[in-house]
Amino acid sequence: MRSTLLVASALVILGAGCNPEKERTVLFDPGKGGTDLVVSLTADSIISEGGMIRVNFNDRLVTPVVAVYPREGSWDGSGYRFVRCEIGNPGNAPQVAELGFGDYDLTLGAAIVPPGGTKILKAVIYRTDHPPYIDSLFPVMHGKPDGTLRSWMASACDSIAYIRLLFPEKEAGTAVRIGRIWLEAPYVLYSEEELRERFFPFVDRYGQYLYDEWPLKIRSPEDILTYDSMETEELRGMEPPAEWDRYGGWVNGPRLEATGRFRVEKVDGKWWFIDPEGNLFWSHGMDCVEFGTQTRTRITGREQLFRWLPDPESPEGNLYMEQVNQGDTTRYLSFHALNIFRKYGEGWKEKSNERIHTRFRHWGMNTIGNWSDPHIYLQRKTPYVLTAYSMKTGLIADPYAPGFREDLEHSLKSRTEEVGDPWCLGVFVDNELKWGVKWAPKIPEQILTAPPGQPAKKILMQRMKERYTSVSALNSAWKTSFAGWEDFLENSVVIPGATTDMREFMKEFASRYYSICREAVKAVDPDMLYLGCRMDFHLYPEDTSLNYIIRIASQYCDVVSFNRYRYTCSELVPPDGGDYPLIIGEFHFGSLETGLLQPGLRYAADQDERAAFYHHYVKSALRNPYLVGTHWFQLADQAVTGRPDGENYQAGFLTVGDVPQPEIVAVSRSLGNSMYGIRSGN
Repeated sequence: MRSTLLVASALVILGAGCNPEKERTVLFDPGKGGTDLVVSLTADSIISEGGMIRVNFNDRLVTPVVAVYPREGSWDGSGYRFVRCEIGNPGNAPQVAELGFGDYDLTLGAAIVPPGGTKILKAVIYRTDHPPYIDSLFPVMHGKPDGTLRSWMASACDSIAYIRLLFPEKEAGTAVRIGRIWLEAPYVLYSEEELRERFFPFVDRYGQYLYDEWPLKIRSPEDILTYDSMETEELRGMEPPAEWDRYGGWVNGPRLEATGRFRVEKVDGKWWFIDPEGNLFWSHGMDCVEFGTQTRTRITGREQLFRWLPDPESPEGNLYMEQVNQGDTTRYLSFHALNIFRKYGEGWKEKSNERIHTRFRHWGMNTIGNWSDPHIYLQRKTPYVLTAYSMKTGLIADPYAPGFREDLEHSLKSRTEEVGDPWCLGVFVDNELKWGVKWAPKIPEQILTAPPGQPAKKILMQRMKERYTSVSALNSAWKTSFAGWEDFLENSVVIPGATTDMREFMKEFASRYYSICREAVKAVDPDMLYLGCRMDFHLYPEDTSLNYIIRIASQYCDVVSFNRYRYTCSELVPPDGGDYPLIIGEFHFGSLETGLLQPGLRYAADQDERAAFYHHYVKSALRNPYLVGTHWFQLADQAVTGRPDGENYQAGFLTVGDVPQPEIVAVSRSLGNSMYGIRSGN
């Protein structure tokens, strides 16, 4: 592994050994000397400077990496919750620095270092491996009250092979300064009995974490009303962006042909949406704009986690949601919806639905994103996207399946309110299809291991017959031992030797998928924009293995969409010199400072840093000529006890008490008022 990293990295440094202290362990301290440079491939020079290491970058890599190794073996971070690193910026532009462990794909934290300044980069430690009793006590939760954090990808904190620092916005001639790296905040592994005593229950009657304090925490019914009054007064004192038309388009910008529908066009070297009135439009939006479904949490079997639950026969009990599966009923509850009910009483949905449009205008947002409530967006006060899904055959959105196109057309035709609606920005069909990401079964693997009747598997067999003519020739190429083609169809294991052929087949598969989806959308509504399937290629452009999927998508999508959990999107451009519009369908940042137990897919140390990350991310998108919008995930924080799949992220603009989080709202409002000036370069 190390020799591979020497080729891929900007710089590799050996750090000191691990000498545990009570509250922190220093891993690397260039101020004390003893560091040895091993190799530098993209650094013009490396010098010792003021107790730090200065690294000057040239332009040979998209994202240079500095890797710091222990002198021997690996570091053990299992006894800590956080890692910190001193980063200096001697340049005259902000510098983004990200920190990760080894070859674990998800970086753990970042810092935006101002010109001439120094910051402490703060990162969080995930631990996939932990005693099973922790999961049994706190089931279906990515973050646990004892400080255990996990993510969608497997991670190891007890054997850290190296620490890597990434600089995704570097430019030739820029530099960074790297100082101490250390672990801090001890992680205590409690026994099962200790966890019961400490944390049963850990959720209060408002759906909040019991054992911490933070601003805006609800402590009484009066608090809910007080915060509502404060927000009402604040909204009354605000003006929506002055240069927006009714859709949120730019009234002071160039005026193009008004077609009555949204479209895309390149203007003065930048891609834009054009709104129905012919004004340039940049989509500053948010997903999951609804009140209940996306914030619900499972109650059944976890009642011991809650200090209080509503009586099912009470008015509050009417907010329970139930799901019946094979005769078993599972009960869910959204404390966010419950707190809104406490605020408004009967008619709480209508009042919340009406307020969201006012909030959006004053928050500087002009788009309601994916997975939102039609009762909200069909008020036609804020542009919105439509969410649709293609037919699944087994695990696969299989474009070879009979009726694939007809099913999608039927689904779209049933959305009679959205079809032909000038307020509809476009449609996303499907979400995060597993084209080849590392943290989930990939479509090629799903096809190879699917049952014999899977249509794509039958087509794959035909293609292999055409290529190899005989099973013995296929066996020789794939290193398999099929007795015949029926054995091929019966296969249920991943075949490493099939990788090259599967990649070629995926080109055909992807082209057929995207072309049929486009045809279905345009058959139902020729003027509706087809926005793709929101690819979760978070490691692009450093990872180029899926560039061919992006190129294929661009042939059929009006706008190519990505869910992009990074700290910047300045480097998100079409591969191979392509020229077409892109949109961000999801991104977010979260902290552990407001009672949530998992920060989200990108960590921020506190609410100020969270807001700073938001500002930097959206501003980097506004300055990217290919990006036509960013949609934040999601409106309200997830439940502290987790949504049905375990996510319990501090992902929202609203708390569980329906209170706007002021730091990020202020930044969003500022961006909304200035985004057309930023986008146009004025």
